[in-house]
Amino acid sequence: MLVFTQGSSLPTIKTVLFTIVLLGTAQLIVGCDSQYSSSNNITAQTDNIGENTAETDNVHIKPAPINSAAANRAQANEIVAPSNDKTVNPSGYQKLSFGQVITPELLNKLGLIKEETDNEQCYYVNNPALSYMDKEYGKRASVLYQIIDNKVALIAIQAPNIPFYTDINVGHAVTEVMKEHNNKLTYEVDKYAVNGDYYSLIANVNFEVIKEPQLGESLKDENIKMNDKKDELPIQIEYHIKGGQKLNNYRINSTEWTADNRSLLKGEVESIDIGIPDAIYSVEGCS
Repeated sequence: MLVFTQGSSLPTIKTVLFTIVLLGTAQLIVGCDSQYSSSNNITAQTDNIGENTAETDNVHIKPAPINSAAANRAQANEIVAPSNDKTVNPSGYQKLSFGQVITPELLNKLGLIKEETDNEQCYYVNNPALSYMDKEYGKRASVLYQIIDNKVALIAIQAPNIPFYTDINVGHAVTEVMKEHNNKLTYEVDKYAVNGDYYSLIANVNFEVIKEPQLGESLKDENIKMNDKKDELPIQIEYHIKGGQKLNNYRINSTEWTADNRSLLKGEVESIDIGIPDAIYSVEGCS
């Protein structure tokens, strides 16, 4: 603190005041420069943060390169490849395909058991984990695989809860079966059911018939035309119907239905077979 005495001269006082003003001005300038520098530093830091954030955001949203060829193959496989793990279809069921060679090792791996039989050329296997209680027969296998010459030839569905790719299941009415196949089914009466109460409706899945077989005969390869050359085996479906009544014909071809005959059809699906014609037309099964 400056103290001015009464004895101080006027020039001296002016000099002191001028010095004070100069010092104050210098401090003000230094303070402004410091504030401006700090402001610039803050702005620069903010800009750097913004740039770093933008770069980080770009890293997160930048998609990984896609192999278009691999993606196309995966999509094609997803659409084309049939899945038979849960639904019985023309490719097979639960890791077994039609025409697949069966060995004891494969049966053991899949947990399938073979029926007791002396016929090694034709027999049935089933999955003991898939069974149901039938009112008439008791505990039964839900699905049977018929093996002919060590290859899967037919799959028989016996339980109502086994899904089939046509959306027809055991227990459905015959009218639903005919509707699903646009009335294009071959009708055959069971040889042991003279009253027509048991009969079959047969559909050709992947081929057309050039020459119809005689009653009791199987379709021969030379009498069929495959719809798709990629299919190695001709496949048919046979719906076994119970609760029917006698018609005028024991056999009606898929192209010979009349409205009167269709109106007489009664009954419901007792079981469903899908497989090669040799197995479908085998009246006695493996007996």
